[in-house]
Amino acid sequence: MYKPRKNIDLVIPFNNEKQNLQILIPKILKTIKKIKKFRFRLIFIDDGSTDKGNVIVKKFKSKNKKIVLMINKIKLGQTYCYKSYLKKFKSKGFVRMDADNQDDPIYLIRFSKFISKGYEVILTDRKLRKHSIYMIILTFMYNKLIYFLTRIKLKSYSSSLAYFDIRYIPRKNLFYNDHRYLPIISIFNGAKKIKVFPVLHKARIYGYTKYGMIKKIFLALPEFLFFFYRLKKGFFNQ
Repeated sequence: MYKPRKNIDLVIPFNNEKQNLQILIPKILKTIKKIKKFRFRLIFIDDGSTDKGNVIVKKFKSKNKKIVLMINKIKLGQTYCYKSYLKKFKSKGFVRMDADNQDDPIYLIRFSKFISKGYEVILTDRKLRKHSIYMIILTFMYNKLIYFLTRIKLKSYSSSLAYFDIRYIPRKNLFYNDHRYLPIISIFNGAKKIKVFPVLHKARIYGYTKYGMIKKIFLALPEFLFFFYRLKKGFFNQ
């Protein structure tokens, strides 16, 4: 008897990633052809790009019904992009991915296997990171702080390539950079079956990071403390 495939969304916000999208989209399409258990819908969200990156998405969209394009006329940030997605679409869950080609779409195959086993949150732990030593140290300290405050022990807390069961994600009260904390929010909302697996990190070829060293040093701590205060106050309860 034919059993219909479940739908999984792949959500990719982007800002001025035209050259990366030209490489990334064919890789994604090639990979999802190999996945038989799930039907992927590719949702690209142009967050105020000025390089006409959405033209690249439209080119592929014209030939592939799996692709959806949303456009923010001005840059509003990734959290707003995910809020827009959650408001417009309904699915069992979604994979988030950056458009910078630092995570290989081939890992979607492993995601599909873990999703089929009932994992509610799936995170990736980047190995052989292509960041500066200062960024690596700051990330290490940041992870230690999160564990100290939340007592949630994970190898990674802020994977750019991750899966979330929609049941544990709030559709309201997400603010500023709260998309970074979706793993913690999910666990506080009851997600129990968590998987973290290692991936190889690739260096950027085109473009530059939107969240550099200065922001990491001066904004990460107050940003997280503000998030943690709201978390404890129940702002993200389902």
